[in-house]
Amino acid sequence: MVAKKNLLAKKRIAVLRLSILLIIVFIILDNNFSAYSLDIDLNTSILLTCVGYTLVVLGGFGRIWSSLYLEGFKTKKLIKDGPYSMVRNPLYFFSLTILLGICFAIKSIPISIALLLVFILFHVPTIVNEEKVLLSTHDESYKAYYESTPRLLPNIFKYKKTRPEDRIEVKIKSVNSVLWEIMGYLFLFTLIDFFYFIGL
Repeated sequence: MVAKKNLLAKKRIAVLRLSILLIIVFIILDNNFSAYSLDIDLNTSILLTCVGYTLVVLGGFGRIWSSLYLEGFKTKKLIKDGPYSMVRNPLYFFSLTILLGICFAIKSIPISIALLLVFILFHVPTIVNEEKVLLSTHDESYKAYYESTPRLLPNIFKYKKTRPEDRIEVKIKSVNSVLWEIMGYLFLFTLIDFFYFIGL
């Protein structure tokens, strides 16, 4: 069962990467599907850059925060504190936040729509399937959590702090992996924005 799940996850990631590669090919070959196609002035460009960079940074810190709860062997089997108290799938939410930030850097409505469609088509079914597994694996406490907590868009009023006595044991390798991932997103954003502004 675990081997089958890992195989499906690898296939999903491979198809996701192929989809992004196809978008890049379209960007290169089709002038109507190019980055920086928004007709905006310099001040608006700077504003979009600031908003986009803020989203990428917030999404990055959010992914680190969520990963510490998920990867840290928290003292509870069912995680319902911190980011998980506001939304059932915080990692996906913060990934979406990063993607929206990158869209602000790309400054192209067609490309942004294509990227968001890729996110929806590949991640939403995964979220639904993962939650089906959790519903069948956990007891009634998860069902109550499932019914009271939003799936993807956080409800900040439901935020619940971790108890002072709770401890986590962190996998350094997992944390390093997330940190490198976030640095990669920040570098990508900077690169996209750099090429935009040198082309003005």
